[in-house]
Amino acid sequence: MMRVLLLSIAMIFLGASSGIAASNPWMRTCRIDLGQFWVLKAGSEELAMCFFGDAGVGAEAFFLFKTNSGVTEAIEAYKSRNSSSARGGVCGAFGAELVEGKDTNGQTFNVCRFTDQSLIEETTLWLGPGSAGHGGLDRALSSTY
Repeated sequence: MMRVLLLSIAMIFLGASSGIAASNPWMRTCRIDLGQFWVLKAGSEELAMCFFGDAGVGAEAFFLFKTNSGVTEAIEAYKSRNSSSARGGVCGAFGAELVEGKDTNGQTFNVCRFTDQSLIEETTLWLGPGSAGHGGLDRALSSTY
């Protein structure tokens, strides 16, 4: 009887979380391409990210790229790796602002925010396409829907 109760609770929880993913296009797009959707806290702000192994990109930027809805500075900077200025630091070298975000476990991530508000994790941008741990993101960015 206890197993049935626990199984029922687990199924309700999984069903509810699947419903949330289905109603959030950023989360759904991230998961379709085998990414992991994360929300980082930066002060009172939330940063929606999609991680593919070690590589992270803003969930909105990824969604816009995959659905051919727009070109973001973060995706373009990653794919071309052309820095636009020499302000300093990885983000600054690409004309972006450095934002520090934390996940629910307290792990810190440095995120580059571009003028169009698109996001990419700093080390992801620094290492670029073809780097170890970036295969999932590179595959995901190789095609659109």
